[in-house]
Formats: sequence, C-alpha cells, structure tokens
Amino acid sequence: MSGAEEQQQRDETEDERRERWRALQERADRRRRRTRIAVWCGLGVLVLGGVGWGVTPTVKDKVIASGACDGALPDGSVDTLRALTTHADAHLSTSESETDSGLGRYSCEVANEEGERILEVRVYSRRDDIDSELVREFRDDGVLPAAALPGGLPGFESRLAGVTLMPECPGRGKDAAGHPGRLLVDVLAGYRSEPHQLVRAGAAVANKAAEKLGCDTDPLPVPAKDTEKAEPKGVPTGRAAGTTCAALARGPFKGAGWSVDLRIPKGRAPMTSCVVRPSGSDEDGESHSPVITLYGLYGEWSQRVMFGQAGRSGMRTDESRTRPWLTDDNGWATARCGGRPAGFQLAVSRPDDESDGQQTLSRKQLDRDAMRAVLASFAEKESAKRGCTKLRLPAAD
Repeated sequence: MSGAEEQQQRDETEDERRERWRALQERADRRRRRTRIAVWCGLGVLVLGGVGWGVTPTVKDKVIASGACDGALPDGSVDTLRALTTHADAHLSTSESETDSGLGRYSCEVANEEGERILEVRVYSRRDDIDSELVREFRDDGVLPAAALPGGLPGFESRLAGVTLMPECPGRGKDAAGHPGRLLVDVLAGYRSEPHQLVRAGAAVANKAAEKLGCDTDPLPVPAKDTEKAEPKGVPTGRAAGTTCAALARGPFKGAGWSVDLRIPKGRAPMTSCVVRPSGSDEDGESHSPVITLYGLYGEWSQRVMFGQAGRSGMRTDESRTRPWLTDDNGWATARCGGRPAGFQLAVSRPDDESDGQQTLSRKQLDRDAMRAVLASFAEKESAKRGCTKLRLPAAD
C-alpha cells in the first residue's frame, strides 16, 4: 500500500472516529437527561417517605416542572398550562426533551397522568422543514394567520392551534439560497389553550432551543407572567402614531370609539399585523370584529397568499405572481426584503347583508383614495424599517 493510500485510510478512520464520538456524546446527553429526571423523581419519593405518601404527587409535579424542557420554563408556566387540559387536576407524569444537532431539531414534551399534552414544542432549523410548516399556515388559497405575536416577538398565532415563533439562528449558517438561518418553534398546549397563554413558555423554550442548537444570537424577551392571565387588550388608536401603522391614528379612526391591536416585531420576523376594532366588548364579552387590518408578510409564503387572494378578488395573475392591486375592500403592495418577496395587505370590513349589526366602514368613511393612502403609509414605513427595496404600490384611480 502506498503512503498516500495509508494516509487516506488514516484520515477516513479519524473521520469515522469523530462521527462515532459525536453520536455517542448525543446519546449520552439524552441518557443523562432522562436519568437526571428519574433520579430527582426517585429522591422526591424517598424524601416523602418520612412525610406521608399523600403529598408525593405534588412534589413529583414540582420536580418534573422544574426540569421540563431542560429547565427552560418560567416559574408558574406549567401550572397555567395544566389548567388548560380536560383533567386540570391531574398530576404530571412525564417530561422528555431531545436535541438532534445533525438535523437541527429540538423537542420537548410534558404530559399528565391522563396522557394529555401539557406542553409540546417542536423546533426546526432546516429550510425544508420550516417551509413545510409554513405551507400549512400561509396557504395558496389566500388564507393566513389572523395575527402576529404581541410584545415584539417574531412569529404568529397559528391558524389551527398554538403559536409559532421564528427567532434568528445565524450560528447554523445560511440556507441553500444564501438567507440567514432561523428557527421555527411550534408551540402547542391543552385543547383549551389560547395564544396569549403560550407566548411566555414558547419564548423561553425558543431561547433554550437556540442555545442547544448553537444559534449564537441574543435571546428573545420572555413576556411577563401577566401575559398568561388575559388576552392583550387594544389601545387607543393614537398609540399607533410613530409606528409603522401610524396611518391608523388618523382619518376616521382619530379619537374615541376605536382601539388598535399593534403586533409589530422588533426585528426580522415573518409577519406584522395591526387591527382596528370598535372599543369595548360585544354582548358575549369578546372583542369586536376588526373593521380594518394591515398585514406585512415576509418570505416566499407572501406570494402564495397574495396569489390566492388575487384569484378570489378577480385580479389578473400569471403562473406564479401578481401585481399590486386595490379594490373596495382590500389591497396589496409588494417589495423585496432581505432578498425575499414581501407583501403588504389592507383589508376593510364593509357593510353587507351578513354584517348582522357588527360595526363596519362605509365607502364614505373610507374610500379607495383613503385606502391607498393607508396602505402606502404602512408599506413605506415597514419597508424603511426593514431595508426593503423595489416597493410597488397599487395604481391610483
């Protein structure tokens, strides 16, 4: 055997040795994690032997909660999430977490003794995984999530259940298209859960996942405990002034009688949303339906949604994209943000036979010229904030 062949064999052996070592390390980490939970549970039972069997499940709950998701969950979050299941009084039974650095995935789960999900988080970093998740949320028939996340968090309220966060993850490099890395963090809880009850736990676990996957980025702000107690309330429309949704502080929305829900992320994020509603609550104690909504969508999925809505609005399209447009009740503008397509939507609730007493906006209150001015203001401010280029607005009448 030649010297070159011997060197190649040594190199290949060394590569194989490193790969085996990495795989063994990951298995050992998972084993130590599960063993640690089991040991703590066992210690709790032993300690309780001198106190009384009746309180053992309570201590076990505390041990499992403190170690759940690699210890990431904020104090009190597990108690909030337990109350959202069918059996709210059931004690905790298991907590598992797993990191797969090779696939860029992280997961954690907490369940109760009835087998119900207390919390389930799935984290992805690969482009294919992220895109497959987003296809379900931003659909080619024009359907999209109803709102971005509050508190400046990057993400949105999932259409079917839970919340989705998308923090940056530069430590894992760029994807095949050259775009900076990011995570998709899918957060689910019990069947009675509402988005505001999940954002605190979700942000905390997203930070833990970013750490485990080597994202090398600043952690997301973890919302205060108060956010778990009540859905965010709208604020006077005057508070929109100075934001990218400043146009909602003017015109027919100026003054009392209206409130605005501002969901404007602090950094790179897939979605921005601002919604104006009549102030107060309806007869069921719920927030009134929106009368006007502004959406900013960032990524390839914006084209999918826009294309679907163009078909429903009777707009001309080609095989993959469409031009900006404006009708009596909706409009779109487009841009390029960070090398990816972006779409800016305006939707208005108009009076019709199905309004059923809900407050809406007549064409006299907000005509097409006024609609275009609102959409232009939003698109221009969002584009300036994100460094977007090639902004295109609907043509003026």
